[in-house]
Amino acid sequence: MKQFMEQIIANDSLRQRLCSDILNDRLSHAYIIEGVKGSGKHTIARAAAAALSCENKGNDIMPLPCGECRSCKKILGSISPDVITVGCGDRVTMGVDSIRFLREDIYVIPNDLDYKVYIIEDADKMTEQAQNAFLLSLEEPPSYVLFLLLCEDSGAFLETIRSRAPVLRTEPVSREQIDAYICATDRRAAQMKMSEPHKYEELLMSAGNGIGQALELLEPKSFAPVLERRKLVKDFVSCALDNSSREQAVALMRAFSTKREALSQELELIYSALRDILAVKKSDTVELCFYESMDTALELSERVSATRLVKLCDAVFEICERVERNANVRLTLLSLLSNLEMI
Repeated sequence: MKQFMEQIIANDSLRQRLCSDILNDRLSHAYIIEGVKGSGKHTIARAAAAALSCENKGNDIMPLPCGECRSCKKILGSISPDVITVGCGDRVTMGVDSIRFLREDIYVIPNDLDYKVYIIEDADKMTEQAQNAFLLSLEEPPSYVLFLLLCEDSGAFLETIRSRAPVLRTEPVSREQIDAYICATDRRAAQMKMSEPHKYEELLMSAGNGIGQALELLEPKSFAPVLERRKLVKDFVSCALDNSSREQAVALMRAFSTKREALSQELELIYSALRDILAVKKSDTVELCFYESMDTALELSERVSATRLVKLCDAVFEICERVERNANVRLTLLSLLSNLEMI
């Protein structure tokens, strides 16, 4: 039986859909691939491009893509001139200039494949003007063109774009699947798991449901600030549960970021940590969102009542909303300490 896109972890329905469309000649000229950072969107896009041009596509014995033919090797090795990546670069949004290049390039016939595939990274960051410009290419592209729009939020697209490109959503990948994959593909993961198991568990928890995120965190420079942030959150939660001294609470407050986006992420982690502690009060079989150890969450849950935990969760949620509404960062943090009765 033919195996479809074996290099993609989970996402069974998504890869079956793409392979079915390719093999049955029902391929849309554009797809929106939606998923959180690190959920495999780039791997899916490149595997789809390889499957489309695979020289063994008609061989029922060979997987799709085969990974062995000349076309597969060039595409999966990111050296095919006919698979073009377009992105924002260092900019916050994708403007009309990037789309103007694309509109001109699609009329240049493929170099050595039958198709040209455009992988548009962070496509949901296209400005409205850029989307309208892209729509001109999307409506009637050359028959050899395939657009793969990668995004975290397909709702950011104009309805006219969504109506012309099916939305394929990535599925969450379990921690067990991430563990197995990164240990098999990167020796740093296997080494960390053996020599620093606690740190490895923190990495898996920090990666969420993203294999790409886990692989990125294997780089020490990427993982160090994540560990530092997690420690700050753990210290803050412990301080809030124990009603520690005012001086300790204020010192922790000063360690939080003054940048709104970073602070929002820190507050979300605090909320996730409190959610874990509250959840294990009800059941010790829940799936944790922040703590890597069930024993740690259980120990913390014994320090405080459920009523107090609910109050803490509500207070943090309120502060998160205030930060989103552009409230003053430092005054908002002081309000948090006050609401949590830490000062």
